[in-house]
Amino acid sequence: MGDSVHHSRMAREKREGALQEYQGGRFTNVGDLAFKAVEQAIEAVASLEGLHFHLRPRVVHAERDRWARNAFPGISADLNMLRGAYGDLGYDGLNGRRAREALEAMERILVEVEKRAGVRFR
Repeated sequence: MGDSVHHSRMAREKREGALQEYQGGRFTNVGDLAFKAVEQAIEAVASLEGLHFHLRPRVVHAERDRWARNAFPGISADLNMLRGAYGDLGYDGLNGRRAREALEAMERILVEVEKRAGVRFR
């Protein structure tokens, strides 16, 4: 079970990976890493409250998403966009425009979570 420091480190690493994959033109990886960076950021903040969503694998995504939308209502639209980009890029292999949109949504989410929770991901 990871703590906030562990999840924050993973969020930073996945964020950096998403940025590097975009620069390298490997757009199918961008959605995966951007989405995972946001998931780890959410886990980092939730762990400060003693929450560990991965303990219930069958419902982990729904519970994490619900908690994040309640805790940070301002990120809902970006979460929706990022989830769509994750599918478009990872399964359909769409272009750099969609990868750029995923990065922008990831950055907006991380900034909002950092600002409100005081945990650094960049």
